[in-house]
Amino acid sequence: MALPARWGSALVLSFVLALGLPACGKKSSTPRAQVAQYVSQVNHMVTALTPPLTTVTRISAQVSAKRGESLLGQTPLVSDESQLNAALNQIDLQERRLRALPAPAQAAHLRSLVLRLTSDQSALTHQLSLLVAFLPRFNSVVAPLQPALLRLEKVLSERQANGAAAVSALYAAKAVALRRFQATTTKIIGRLRPLVPPAVSKPAFEAQLGSLRGMGASAGKLAGALAGGSPGNVRPLLIDFDRAALATHSKAVQKRQIAAIRAYDAQSRELTTLSEAIARERLRLSNTVK
Repeated sequence: MALPARWGSALVLSFVLALGLPACGKKSSTPRAQVAQYVSQVNHMVTALTPPLTTVTRISAQVSAKRGESLLGQTPLVSDESQLNAALNQIDLQERRLRALPAPAQAAHLRSLVLRLTSDQSALTHQLSLLVAFLPRFNSVVAPLQPALLRLEKVLSERQANGAAAVSALYAAKAVALRRFQATTTKIIGRLRPLVPPAVSKPAFEAQLGSLRGMGASAGKLAGALAGGSPGNVRPLLIDFDRAALATHSKAVQKRQIAAIRAYDAQSRELTTLSEAIARERLRLSNTVK
């Protein structure tokens, strides 16, 4: 997952560069002085954003570095979630203060850009917070799956049996193992349903649910075939099971996941676009407001 690692630094830098209008006399009432006073007040509020945005940048970089395209399988620290929530509260507080700060008419567009930038930063921080909260819960729920698959594989791989009674017992043991695996998938699915993945994790999450449902259904059918003692041709059922097990790695799932990541990254790139727009507006104000 290519999470943007410079959210915070991009936002802080945009203010430092974009709002650096030269100050005028405090008692002056010229339009330029009014704009400069507004910018000074905004700069003071934005300075308070540096610590929370530094936290966001650090955790974003950590999450980005842990895994490539997959958003499932990594486990952020619990402290990351609490730190992000604290950072989000601080960002939202400063956004409210910026929104409550009146701007002179000449700085109306600048104010609009600044508010969009802080609002987008808040939204992205919220998404990162949801992601960091979701991943450990998801991983905890699906943790029994791999051991269950290994146990099932071990039982199904047993092939030696001498005599009809032994063969029948072997089939019965495999049927029991398949039913046990099916019960495991049913339990995992039940625990996954209450989880709400962030948008960037949704394709992988839904693929995992589909895979579990497919493996459980196939395991149940295989168990029914083997329990009778004369399974006949179970190859189609085995193919269905394998197909379900590999569903999370299909090209369709990968395309949906990549699209979700790109949409997520596009939101972060919007911060850069807004920063550039703020810089242009600052330059315009500096050159035209007298």
